[in-house]
Amino acid sequence: MTEEQGIEYGDEGNLAERVADLLRVDIATVNNDNNTSSKPLFSAKDFSVFDHLHSRGRAATQELSEYLSAHPGSELLDIGCGIGGPARFIAERFVCKVHGIDLTKDFCETAILLNRLCGLDKRIQITHGDACDMPYDDNHFDTVWTQHTSMNIADKNTFYSEIKRVLKPGGTFLFHDIFSNDALQTDEERQIHLPVPWASRPEHNHLVPGEVIRDILKDLGFHREIWTDVTAETHLWFHNYNGANNGQNTLSKDLNPTLFIGRDFPERAKNLKKNLALNKISIIQGVFRKG
Repeated sequence: MTEEQGIEYGDEGNLAERVADLLRVDIATVNNDNNTSSKPLFSAKDFSVFDHLHSRGRAATQELSEYLSAHPGSELLDIGCGIGGPARFIAERFVCKVHGIDLTKDFCETAILLNRLCGLDKRIQITHGDACDMPYDDNHFDTVWTQHTSMNIADKNTFYSEIKRVLKPGGTFLFHDIFSNDALQTDEERQIHLPVPWASRPEHNHLVPGEVIRDILKDLGFHREIWTDVTAETHLWFHNYNGANNGQNTLSKDLNPTLFIGRDFPERAKNLKKNLALNKISIIQGVFRKG
């Protein structure tokens, strides 16, 4: 499958159908609006072995959520929601309304399928759209959330300005993202080994130093509350990571990042690990509040 801005994820179309086959469910029945099955076939946790498409997986989502203040009346936007793992985690844990937006149509269709399979489709709304031109009203969301999204987007000012636009005054922006190491001084030093999970070619890679993002957010009127470097924890996680084994016998072993990122995912993961070891990139958890 090919994402509209040229970032390539996966190897074939009809991702939702492929996932349904691997889960041994009939996609037409699941997507039937008249389907009134009272008990979901799965829980959100069942999918957590494959549906958090970022470093440290569900553990990183749970860790970032410790900074989240949400309740049943809250509305949260997950930008770059992928196949919906974090959205389901948040909707289930905080019983709030979650909106997810992603530029990759196959991811959105798969997220909708998985939401229905675990009975969370009434709490989660998925939109196929552009993070730099979002179809939401101004000052709408209590919280905006992103994980491993910024490095896909070239126009940082528009991206973060859109986050400010849709976030309520006093609302919180939480992120878990990849940046260039602030200590690197030259373009040559910042050059990373490719391919990596988010980019196969240099023109797809939009990493910038974390200090650039801090300055952009400050200029937009955001107040920094948390800036935590979790690079070391991420490096350790990759050292022990086996992307071909989801660790749960009840689900197909084919439900792993290779299905969603592409057949060359092992090479991409290897290069990400190498870039971490060479201190070329930093993994940051951040919490900022809109003034």
